[in-house]
Amino acid sequence: MAASADALLLFGSLQIDPHRRLVWQSGQTVELTPMEFDILLLLARRPGQVFTARRPEQVFTARQIYEAVAADSFGASWTGISSMVYKLRRKLGAGIIETVRGHGYRMRITK
Repeated sequence: MAASADALLLFGSLQIDPHRRLVWQSGQTVELTPMEFDILLLLARRPGQVFTARRPEQVFTARQIYEAVAADSFGASWTGISSMVYKLRRKLGAGIIETVRGHGYRMRITK
């Protein structure tokens, strides 16, 4: 049976509530912009998969990430995805979203 799209996502001390659009880390609320939340949710729903701008055979290019999360946002650009990832890392810690050198980004799988 498939999990609900609104099911709580857990990554170690990080909790993501897609339905309420809330994030907690170690029990503390993490304030994210709508675009930061959407990027985090996109990565979290596919942990371990690389989201990339350089290898079109991968799941998503940076442009596709932009189109999935920011197409309706004024002032957003698909080239700003790396900036959003940087901001997410500052808020959540560097180990949550990994850079796959030369390829892109992925959500770190915690055991």
